[in-house]
Amino acid sequence: MLPFKLVLLLFVIGAGPSWAQGSTTAAADRAQLATCLRDNRAAARACIGSIAVACVSAASTDRRSAEVGCARREETVWRERLMLAMQQSGRALDAGQRSRLAALHLTWEGYIAQKCAFYGATQREGFQLGRQAGCELREVAMRALELQRTTLPQAPARRPQSPPQIFR
Repeated sequence: MLPFKLVLLLFVIGAGPSWAQGSTTAAADRAQLATCLRDNRAAARACIGSIAVACVSAASTDRRSAEVGCARREETVWRERLMLAMQQSGRALDAGQRSRLAALHLTWEGYIAQKCAFYGATQREGFQLGRQAGCELREVAMRALELQRTTLPQAPARRPQSPPQIFR
């Protein structure tokens, strides 16, 4: 996972999605998530956790210890989607607005880190790290979906075939 400041720097300077291509996330994970999102357009939130749950289920050792790695593995795919959505949403903005968006994103990252660390600390020992990683996965995925919805091209409003008639 890239450090927050590096991600922010890549966003601000407008680095393309090619930075994500060098990540350690498997192409199979990207394809699995893309397929899930395509098949569940109306309920995209159902895809959150799809990679991590399958990964934990396939773990041959202690599943609890696999939770962190599996959650991070899926979070990486969602984070790539989040950064791409951030770049797309920033294209229409001027430099000042892009800077404000980057600052907002950095603040959001700090909030999520604090929120999930707090949540993890409230769990029983042995579950803390896995629950914290799951929280971070969920928050990144939900933010990616939120930004993707706002960057999708909207269908033009339908114009009536004939002017409306007023009845009295």
